[in-house]
Amino acid sequence: MKFEELDINKWEDFESKSIDITPFDKFSWKKIWVNNFDKNYNYQLVYNQNFFIPIKILKDHATFIGDKDVVDYNNLLSKNNNIEDFLDLLNKIFQTKISKLSLYSISEDSDFFSNFRNSELENLYDVNIEEEDVSPYLLLPETWEEYLMNLSKKRRHEIKRKIRRFEENFEYTSGDHNSIDNFEEIFEDFIRLHRLSSNEKNIFMNNDREKFFKELIYKFLSENNLLYSYLKIENQTVACSISFSQNNIRYLYNSGFDPEYIKHSTGLINHLFAIKRSIENKYKIFDFMRGNERYKYDLGGIDKKVYSILLERK
Repeated sequence: MKFEELDINKWEDFESKSIDITPFDKFSWKKIWVNNFDKNYNYQLVYNQNFFIPIKILKDHATFIGDKDVVDYNNLLSKNNNIEDFLDLLNKIFQTKISKLSLYSISEDSDFFSNFRNSELENLYDVNIEEEDVSPYLLLPETWEEYLMNLSKKRRHEIKRKIRRFEENFEYTSGDHNSIDNFEEIFEDFIRLHRLSSNEKNIFMNNDREKFFKELIYKFLSENNLLYSYLKIENQTVACSISFSQNNIRYLYNSGFDPEYIKHSTGLINHLFAIKRSIENKYKIFDFMRGNERYKYDLGGIDKKVYSILLERK
């Protein structure tokens, strides 16, 4: 089945009622991925009264719609985590004439993750669970001062020193854009700074991914689900990030900075100011998402694990 033939109404119904959903599970996110990276997959929506999963199929192999290079989390949408319905969903997936199902980027705190260690499931399927990555996050306190006090003494001292040194050296502006009116500035500065950040990021941001990010930023701004954090010196953006905003969680998706200012830690400071504004705006979680980059722990990040799961019928 082609993606445009899928039942959007059923998808959106589960989106609105699911007990566990991230931005990557939304129809709009998956559609943008398909628009930019489709390789003639067969697409299916598989669901029952409690569970829902959109899958892409190539030959006899089914998996989530998306790829690890741009996806941090994946979920099965669910209205209620019932093991009988979960097994029924898996049976329906395998009825699409596949031999294996790969589920990647499953967070350990997903409501259904424990189902993969259920004895009934293990009697029916060979289950291989592998740790894929870590995904640090912050539980945000009520105040900025409390956030600083929750850090170790050494980290707190370093953060205060970096902010003080930056403020002594520069006149700056910092904030969040979330309006479609700022789209051109957001997209152009993000792509420029992302590519400048490192050779690895410059290679990553090829033409296909640039088009993907352009469509993604525009769509999520229009849906009021994206925050663009910026740090400017003399009206020139020197660090930025894009985050998804959903259910009082801020998901830090990607970022960039100008290496000319690296000794002033502008990338780190931009994240700090974004955390501060998130606290002021009553977000509950600041999720750094996939990857064990050092700055996430310097800012107080706590690991949660992300898993890949392979299922084959016995």
